[in-house]
Amino acid sequence: MAPWKALPEHLDPQAGRLVDRLRRLKDATGLSFTALATRTSYSRSSWERYLNGRKLPPAEAVTELAALAGADPDRMLALHTLAAQTWTGPQTKGPAVPGTSGAEPEPAEPAGEPASEPAPEAAPEAAPAPAQAEPDGPASVPSVLIGKPDGPAKPARARRTVLAVGGALVVVAAVLAVVVTLVLPGRGSAGTGEEEHRRTAAEEFAFKPDRTYDCDIHRFEGRLYAGHSDTQDALLQQISTTWGVVEAQCLLEHRGYRIGGIDGAYGPATERAVKRLQDAEGLVVDGIMGPHTWEALRR
Repeated sequence: MAPWKALPEHLDPQAGRLVDRLRRLKDATGLSFTALATRTSYSRSSWERYLNGRKLPPAEAVTELAALAGADPDRMLALHTLAAQTWTGPQTKGPAVPGTSGAEPEPAEPAGEPASEPAPEAAPEAAPAPAQAEPDGPASVPSVLIGKPDGPAKPARARRTVLAVGGALVVVAAVLAVVVTLVLPGRGSAGTGEEEHRRTAAEEFAFKPDRTYDCDIHRFEGRLYAGHSDTQDALLQQISTTWGVVEAQCLLEHRGYRIGGIDGAYGPATERAVKRLQDAEGLVVDGIMGPHTWEALRR
């Protein structure tokens, strides 16, 4: 395979890292530019521009190449987000049609959905039936006055009985819940605090550009937490993308080490904030989150 050309000098380190990583992914697939165009949504000339650093590839192209090479798309998207913040060349917008050259057209507008069938006309309302004349004589006298049995009274009394029994059961259940909370060990206020603290993210982290997260800053058992991870020793560095990064970013912001946005991507701003924290705490200043840095951050 022919060696790659040198990258343009105007590319900053983040952009150069993205292009270099994309080149290695292409080499791992063993595909030529022509074969790459047939396997993705982008043309041969587009891939040549992307992989020679002449144009920022769109996020969709990065995801497709990562899938072909069996790489982690979240890490590649995080690299793409960092590179897009400092890229000095033209930006791409939409995917190109495979096999085309020149400028990449914007994606076509989706065809409109077929018109729905008109709603059926409402059926004309039936004319009200003529009122029947009330019969004369004793039949028109209310039944209560002539001693007829009051039929609906029994079902009503049964419903009241059921409601009364149900209400009593609810009261008993509430009393039992209070007793269990106050009497059983491991419950009460400590159990409630444990439950509140465990409201950490349950789903697997997936990096999404431009998405940010809120922070639930609180103390539990003497340590500071932000509601995204309980880790005490996770190793984080560029370019990590995990819930642990979200947790670290929240706590750094809370302590006054500004990073700009809580997005879960361990970029240069997060690394600089970690170095400032390490310097203030007398730790080794390497910009890597480890057990000692976590301990200082959670104080």
